Amino acid sequence: MPTSFFPPSPILAFTASSADSPARLRWVEKHAHAVEFSPDPEQLALLPRMVSPFLETGLSVRFHTRYFRYEIGHADRHKAEVALDVHMRTLSAMAGLGGSVVTVHTGLDPDQSVQFSRIVENLSRLVEYADNLGITVCLENLRQGHSSEPHNVVEWATASGAMITLDIGHTLGAECVRNGRFAPKDFVELFSTRLHEAHVYGKEDFRGHHPITDMQPIESVIEKLLRTRCAWWTVELQEPAEAISTRGLLEAALRAQRLGRREHHVAGPAAGHKDQPCTILE
Repeated sequence: MPTSFFPPSPILAFTASSADSPARLRWVEKHAHAVEFSPDPEQLALLPRMVSPFLETGLSVRFHTRYFRYEIGHADRHKAEVALDVHMRTLSAMAGLGGSVVTVHTGLDPDQSVQFSRIVENLSRLVEYADNLGITVCLENLRQGHSSEPHNVVEWATASGAMITLDIGHTLGAECVRNGRFAPKDFVELFSTRLHEAHVYGKEDFRGHHPITDMQPIESVIEKLLRTRCAWWTVELQEPAEAISTRGLLEAALRAQRLGRREHHVAGPAAGHKDQPCTILE
């Protein structure tokens, strides 16, 4: 009988960005297990200087383009081309900085109109450009708009060759979840063959991201994620105390899961995990 596979615990990363104060960047360097870094698209030349302290301390780094001004699927072809160029220049700036994964978006600014065909066209071009640099592009689901519909995200990722980043806070607030068409855990099932990263925190609303204070609302999603090979979870919280407390709750949940299936678990250090897509393991 073949041995059952139980994936190792994921890396729990913290966020950092070009907009962070020097004090917060130092805090991340000291307390993070890994980093997801959001560059400033207008200051890409500064990226090596901002990321190198993390790399020098042995932290793994991924990237996250929260580019509200630059919509790759814009209905205006010129604006879409400008956005695609900014994303491609970001990938070029990333190359050689240790980060081989970037999460991108469509629909961050709901006031920008899009064409679905252009989303696929330009995401495909971005993925091809990234492939030549050895970089994996992930498309993230959002709380509102066209990227809040999970079938859209799957369709565009599949058509373009992109992978997917699951944002749990976005699933909790999505209209398709609030009206009962989907449960948050359904996103894991739908994304499973392309799932490459998760953003984990309590919830998102008009005030921003909130920490996890109770595991119950996301318990079923976490259980599904733990049956995948998804090896990178970003605790997407800005406030240090909230990031630390949420990571602590996640670590406790992971310890409980390991104890519950200790006869099957194959131990392995998080730092040695190899990036790979997530597939539901039955």
